[in-house]
Amino acid sequence: MALTVDLILSDSIAEKNNIEIGDTIISVNGVEMKDFIDYIYFESSPVMDILLRKRDGTERKIHIKKDETETLGMAFEKDGIGLYQPCVNKCIFCFIDQLPKGMRDTLYFKDDDWRLSFVMGNYVTLTNVPEREFRRILERKVSPLYISVHTTDEELRCRMLQQHVNSNLMERLEALSDAGINYYCQAVIVKGYNDGKVLDKTIEDLSRFYPHAQSLALVPVGLTKHREGLTELEMIDSDTAREVIEITERWQKKLLKEKGTRFVFCADEFYIRAGVPFPDYENYEDYSQLEDGVGMVTLFTTEVREALSEFGDTSPYKKVTLVTGKDFYPYLVECAGLCEKQFNIKINVYPVINHFFGETITVTGLLTGQDIYEQIKDKDLGDCIFLSNTMLRDRKDVFLDDMTLDELQDKLKVRCKSIDPDGYSFVEEFTK
Repeated sequence: MALTVDLILSDSIAEKNNIEIGDTIISVNGVEMKDFIDYIYFESSPVMDILLRKRDGTERKIHIKKDETETLGMAFEKDGIGLYQPCVNKCIFCFIDQLPKGMRDTLYFKDDDWRLSFVMGNYVTLTNVPEREFRRILERKVSPLYISVHTTDEELRCRMLQQHVNSNLMERLEALSDAGINYYCQAVIVKGYNDGKVLDKTIEDLSRFYPHAQSLALVPVGLTKHREGLTELEMIDSDTAREVIEITERWQKKLLKEKGTRFVFCADEFYIRAGVPFPDYENYEDYSQLEDGVGMVTLFTTEVREALSEFGDTSPYKKVTLVTGKDFYPYLVECAGLCEKQFNIKINVYPVINHFFGETITVTGLLTGQDIYEQIKDKDLGDCIFLSNTMLRDRKDVFLDDMTLDELQDKLKVRCKSIDPDGYSFVEEFTK
């Protein structure tokens, strides 16, 4: 694809060298630019010989000397990525296959683009990466990556991804490690497939690649009510959740002693379903797997307590409402109680049942506008409704069912405000 400039920062190296919006980067240091990945690799060079194509079709060469840490100060159309690489798998647990009909088209697109793994932290399987492209990953030293492993048993992985081609996952992980590339791993745990002894082996295999394999997050499979024609799967029940936790804790103890890291971590949902306490704050180490729901409750409740010690006791509100999913409800009630006492306000906390995807979906981030409206419209809502921005998608204030935050506000006739899902932002909202 062409790298076409669509942003130039003021007083940047690009501006000083008369690079303009609409110019196209053809090559850097004699290498044709395939995408943004190629560009940022060569941007770290102290010398850059750039071949530009101007908007009128003429070509121009630019010679730049700079510090290795300096950027040229420009951005590209379509983020310099172009078309996203689609997923070629048909995973038995794929959440997109479990969406109801009639949602916006973008929600049905399955990307599995390793470039977005690097740029945005998306998890990818690497099954659609040909060898020549994998060599580019190694050559460009793209680090870190986020890799959906699920299991290191290649035959089972093929069955779970419904792939007929061996992805040579272990060989590729070893190659990434040998190249000094770091990566985070994920396993969606499906009862009867990759739990038990299979999970034991997966943890053992991946831990051998530490420190390049930075950590492994275990996430319970999410099953909606829209599974017509799909593989029959079981929910992670309390017994299975406890077994996964026991396997995890056994490996954590072993690996902490041998490697100085616990390495493998369970998502919060396992502890909630098992009905056992969360690990202590320090057990999550650097909280690097938060996006997988690992340590979110512990971090949030800890941050709330710390933040309360930094704020006064005044608030512009008399009564507010918090909306949350079933899983997080008891922990949010606890934190709300602390804020009520400090700020002398009334905080209503309402759990919303997910009818849109099905009652088995209990996380806050998958709540929809219509479910929220129907379940709180007749309740005491106070001065303002706070909602976690994890419910909103497409970089806009829009829920998964396409209801906007403004529409919800108009229907409820109460101000609705999205807030960041961290404890400090949560406490600060009560003072604004």
